[in-house]
Parts: sequence; structure tokens; C-alpha cells
Amino acid sequence: MAKIYSLYKKTIVAAIIISVFFLHLQDCIADSVSIKSAMKVHVMGGYVILINYETRDKWTDGLLFKVHCKFDNGEFIFTSSSLNNVESGWHKTQITISDVIKKRYGSLREYEIELYRNGILVDKREY
Repeated sequence: MAKIYSLYKKTIVAAIIISVFFLHLQDCIADSVSIKSAMKVHVMGGYVILINYETRDKWTDGLLFKVHCKFDNGEFIFTSSSLNNVESGWHKTQITISDVIKKRYGSLREYEIELYRNGILVDKREY
């Protein structure tokens, strides 16, 4: 019985250590890049979502922004192109939503921005 209890105790400790390691790994990735702010701007009948973000590594590759938009009559996801060779510092990018979308589906009511690095979600903001 003592051997089973000892094995059980070691398994629990190993599971905790592995969990902490993976949580720390995800935090390290998230700490290296983040969304700082975003703004919706009306442009020629459509919209532009302006996104300010910060990178902390000397060079960053594999960034991708997704904007989940809720209009009066529909929901859509707009995606940026992949961003590579981004130097450390503050940066801006934008995602354009054409006037055709606004004409057909109405006004943009709310949006959510997701930031991915190498396919892993590292930041998310609602506006």
C-alpha cells in the first residue's frame, strides 16, 4: 500500500511540474508580443481597423492578426497577411473592410482582435 501511495504522490508532482512548464512556455511567447490598442476608422464608405502592437524580441516572425467583426446583418473574420522580420519596438498594421461589406451587411457594431505568433494565440482584445 505504501508503494502505491508513493507512486501516486510522484505522479501528482510530475503532473504539476509539467503543467507549470507549459503555462510558463505560453507566457513566454505571449510576453514577447502584444496588442496595445486598436481603432475603427470610417474610410470611403468602408472601415479600416488600425492596430498598434509591440514586439520585445530583437526580431519576430510569424505574426498574424484576425479581426472578428459583427455587423448589423452578419459576422465575418478578416485576416492580415503574415508579418515577418519585425524588429523590436512599437508597430502599426491595418486591416481594411471594403464598402461593399458595409452596404450589404450594415454597420460594424463590435469587433475582436486576435494576435497569433507561429499559429499560437498570444493576445486577444475586444472593442
